[in-house]
Parts: sequence; structure tokens; C-alpha cells
Amino acid sequence: MTARPVRKSPPKPHLGRVIRTQRLTPHMQRVVFGGDGLAGFEAGTRTDHYVKLVFPAEGVEYPEPFSMARVREEFPREQWPVTRTYTVRAWDPELRELTVDFVVHGDEGLAGPWALRAQPGDTLRMLGPGGAYAPDPSADWHLLVGDESALPAISAALEALPPGAEVRAFVEVS
Repeated sequence: MTARPVRKSPPKPHLGRVIRTQRLTPHMQRVVFGGDGLAGFEAGTRTDHYVKLVFPAEGVEYPEPFSMARVREEFPREQWPVTRTYTVRAWDPELRELTVDFVVHGDEGLAGPWALRAQPGDTLRMLGPGGAYAPDPSADWHLLVGDESALPAISAALEALPPGAEVRAFVEVS
């Protein structure tokens, strides 16, 4: 069994402000975040970088500066936020824009319905980024496999490959 890498510090909190949304397909909603709350966000060259989106408990406001550790110490469990992990589809450091694509199954779940309702100006906390994978441009060929929730990571990996790279991508879409 492979040991998990030890995280040196807790993931950095950021506050994203919705800039725009776009319905990509009947089951995929794009949300682009921006704003000063993304200062210091560093995605690097990983193609699987992700953020943990922090959905607050209804009617609960958390103290600033935001810290999950502090929330867990000071609030009862039923007031803790719910987190969902999402792959970053794109990060533009010059514009300070972070793009996240959400798979949507109607009004089921937490994040998908939130993404459908999101309007410019809405805010959402996020922790991260994390991630470790980038395709090796010198590999003879690449195999990418996933379902529709993996499309952001697969797309980022494809975009990172040099022209002419041999790739087999299999995506299950419902």
C-alpha cells in the first residue's frame, strides 16, 4: 500500500465571487469565480488541481478569517459547512478567474443545484488548491478514463499535452 503524502499546512481558504455562469450541456453548468478573494490562489501546472467548495449550514455565518479548524472547534457539528471537492477546469492568474464545471442532475444534491442558481455577485468559500497529476509530455502514449465528472480534469490534461501526443480517452456520459 502506498502512503498518502503528508500535508504540510491546511488548505488555504479563498472567497470566490461568481462572475458568470454558462449552461454547457443539459447536465453540465459552468461557474466562473473571480474577485480579490482569489488573491494568492496558485494552481501551478497540475491538470487535476481541485478545490473543496464550502457550503455553509443554512443561516450560519462563520467568523473571519475563515478557518475550518476554528469552525470545528467553535460550532456544533450540525452547523459545520458541507464541503464538496471539484476539479478546477481552468485558472487564469492574470484575470484571477477560476472556472469550475458542475455535473447537474436536476435538483438532486448540493453543489449542482447551487451552480444552477448561482448569479453574478454570489460568493462561495473554497479551500485549496490541491492536486498532483500532470501528464508526462515525453510518454509514448496516454490513457485517460472517466465519467462526466472527470471531464474537467481530462480536458485540462489534453490541453497540457504537446501537439501530436498519442492519447486514448474514454468518457462515460449519461
